[in-house]
Amino acid sequence: MADIKTNYVWSFDLVENTMTKDVKEDFVASVRTKKSMTIDDIANSIAAERTEYRIDTIKNITDLVDEKIRQLVCDGYTVVTGSAQYAPSIPGVFIGDKGVIDPKINKCAVNITPALPMRTEVAKVEPKFSGTVRRMGGARISLVLDVATGKTDGTITPGGMLDVTGTKIRSVGAGGTGLGAVKLVKVADQSEAATFTQLGINDPSRLMFTLPADLADGEYQLVVETWFSSTSTLLKEKRTLVYPLSLVVGGSAGGGEDDRPVIE
Repeated sequence: MADIKTNYVWSFDLVENTMTKDVKEDFVASVRTKKSMTIDDIANSIAAERTEYRIDTIKNITDLVDEKIRQLVCDGYTVVTGSAQYAPSIPGVFIGDKGVIDPKINKCAVNITPALPMRTEVAKVEPKFSGTVRRMGGARISLVLDVATGKTDGTITPGGMLDVTGTKIRSVGAGGTGLGAVKLVKVADQSEAATFTQLGINDPSRLMFTLPADLADGEYQLVVETWFSSTSTLLKEKRTLVYPLSLVVGGSAGGGEDDRPVIE
């Protein structure tokens, strides 16, 4: 089936380039991704465009294709689809010429690279600067734990508590007192879904707060705004931290470590 869309736009922020610490005004792009799409979303989208296909048929065929790709790659084949090429790989250095395997280093993996149709489609994308520059100074949100379920895969429970860990994440207002802002933003339209004015814990490496009991099903971003730099220093400008994994209510998320493929 021919591709329908002829052009796209990726909005991006600028973040500090931590690979060049000696250069102070060196930045890299961080794309503002939209919601994470599952096979359910894709099947619904195809069915809406091509009414002759049933949603359950699309999902079943896709599951069969995915299963067969996994089996073929694990059987030693290189598989090429319209989106990606999958190639078996054994990374790491071997000491000597006997092929002795170190299980800690020489683990079987899969190299995944974009296929030609994917590269052709990506060539239609126009990057557009959002106007936001994120000066992190080493600050980051590392992990979000749903206390009710113990999960860290991005699924969250309305009415439950979130335990957030990271570096320099204490939320402090411009004057050094009060909160900056801790909020959930809808991925779909970037509108504000919830703001947390009371935190059970508000430390440099840990935040803890309760989600609204009526938080609607959907996909959210956790955003922390702060002027905090250290226990004795405030920033001159507000810093905005965004957790890179979407938080999901009423669905499955894709960030659990066990679900991540090993990609070289």
